[in-house]
Amino acid sequence: VNKAISKYKNCNYLEIGTGTETLFNSIPLKMKNKFGVDPFNGGNFKMTSDEFFEKNNEIQFDVIFIDGLHTYTQCQKDCINSIKQLKKGGIIMLHDLLPRSEFEQSAEHRHTAWTGDVWKVAVELFNSKNMDFKICNIDHGVGILKLRDEFEYKKMPELLSKGFDDYLQYKKNFKIINSEEALDFISND
Repeated sequence: VNKAISKYKNCNYLEIGTGTETLFNSIPLKMKNKFGVDPFNGGNFKMTSDEFFEKNNEIQFDVIFIDGLHTYTQCQKDCINSIKQLKKGGIIMLHDLLPRSEFEQSAEHRHTAWTGDVWKVAVELFNSKNMDFKICNIDHGVGILKLRDEFEYKKMPELLSKGFDDYLQYKKNFKIINSEEALDFISND
């Protein structure tokens, strides 16, 4: 995230789901340029992401990190709303796209290593038009999204009923990169 932030002068950064604020506090920006959204913990906007986007739809961001509610439907909304408020040439990152087990990807939050089923948003992004998207194989999978001209997000409602075995099949077509490749991808326009 900090590599992406370093690309922009006067970067506006949005983090959805600040949790313990580990990432949010490491962001080297003035508070007027940092927007941390979480209804429960941390950040500087104590509200849901839906409320934030509704009340702040005029703000444009250079870098957005999505790590909110780990459900497919909420992550999809957060991604689509983020796309609407991303400055041209900006970057969106999404966390927890590579679950390691059925237990981790379950829609119920039962333990600390919970990715939920946000991997379904990755499937949609890989199938969308004019979106440059890759997943870095670190920390349960960090997606990096860059938009090209005339992009279109492709919703795939059939994913609602898909489970972990389906994920393992979709994952075979994911563009998964290592951390060095991710840093290069972030740096290049």
